[in-house]
Amino acid sequence: MIDRNEIRPQVPEIKVTKSGAEIPLSEAKFPQPFRIVLEYGPPARGTWTIAHSTMLVPGLHQIFVCCACCLQGVVLTADELVGGAERFSMVTVTNENLLKGDLEQMMIDGVIDILEGMDQKPRCVECFTSCIQHFLHIDLNVVYRKLNERYPDIDFIDGYMIPTLQRQFTPDMLGRRQLLRAVPELPKKKAVNIAVNYFQTEPETELIRMLKDGGYTVRDFAALSDYDEYKAMGEAQANIYFLDASAPAAKDMESRIGQTAVFAPYSWNGESIRRTLAELAERFEVALPDLDACEEAAEAKLAEAKRVIGDTPVAIDLTATPRPLGLARMLLEHGFNVYAVYADVYEKAEEADFKWLQETHPDLLLRAISHYKMRLLPRDDAERMNGVLAIGQKAAYFTGTDRFVNIIENSGLYGFHGIGRLAELMIDAWENPKDTEAIVTVKAWGCTG
Repeated sequence: MIDRNEIRPQVPEIKVTKSGAEIPLSEAKFPQPFRIVLEYGPPARGTWTIAHSTMLVPGLHQIFVCCACCLQGVVLTADELVGGAERFSMVTVTNENLLKGDLEQMMIDGVIDILEGMDQKPRCVECFTSCIQHFLHIDLNVVYRKLNERYPDIDFIDGYMIPTLQRQFTPDMLGRRQLLRAVPELPKKKAVNIAVNYFQTEPETELIRMLKDGGYTVRDFAALSDYDEYKAMGEAQANIYFLDASAPAAKDMESRIGQTAVFAPYSWNGESIRRTLAELAERFEVALPDLDACEEAAEAKLAEAKRVIGDTPVAIDLTATPRPLGLARMLLEHGFNVYAVYADVYEKAEEADFKWLQETHPDLLLRAISHYKMRLLPRDDAERMNGVLAIGQKAAYFTGTDRFVNIIENSGLYGFHGIGRLAELMIDAWENPKDTEAIVTVKAWGCTG
């Protein structure tokens, strides 16, 4: 008999190097240090999608009008959320619809069938169309005109699940913009909106305190109590937004209903925080809080965090904060041992921090998130380095640590108060290890549906 082991080809062991997926800051180019073609999606699922963010509009009902293959993900997403399945419906686009060319009528009929089957109709419905309808040039004006005629008491929002048709806006930007499309123009009052964020800005933040002390009603999109409060956002004089991704939403409100778009970006830099708060205080004619005292309180909490954490290696990722380099710089300036930052690309606003870090900490490691090698490289930093403190789910996953700060998009941390809260969360993360796998596999961390 032939011994198959004798004729089986010998497969050489492939050793995966870090080249292309990790680079010291001294050798990196801004804003995109990595060339990424084949992408890897790490199983850290805490970031939000369009199926989650719509849940922040109280009482809104989602209807996805898509092909079955596109519906699989959003169906599972809705079902994972508490009460999500009750706020989710779907209309499946079939080959027959494509051949008949009746995409408009099938969408109208499908939405009507869903709404007529409800005991109590929602006050707002966002209907999501997908790439196939837009490839075939569906006339949405006809669809929504018919739906509005049939249901005049329901606000319909045109939603889009069209990742293959990215043009002016990314899917995230477009999704955020549409979330405010049902806010009407109302007589202006002494009110301001925080838009469009997924986590409530902490009430103790300097910004919220000075606006409220100045007599303003502040409506935070991430903390609306009911649909009437959502509609009342139309009374605001301005929309303050923290993220570049929220700019289209704020600017759309400016052109559509006359609300000023005011950019007040997240920052981990004391001078930048002071400058932004001073500009907002002048813009809204309110008094600044005692910023010296606010900064001193934040500094004291950072000092306590450094005392507890010591020289423990710290890793940061882009999903935790839109300013990961700014956060790395702030922590390094306060003596923390930041050794790695995970991100595929950096925003223009991070360029000054990139250059500062390149000059002062050239050995800081920049690591990709989506490069295919990240699927294959070891995830054992915490074991090798005798512990790692991660800020962000992806940093926790890639370093293999159970000590991490579980925040998404700053999670409402803003200003000096936000810096102090982060220091407290870092202490808690170090003293109370987490079940990393159980946490990072949950989609849209913090979304309750």
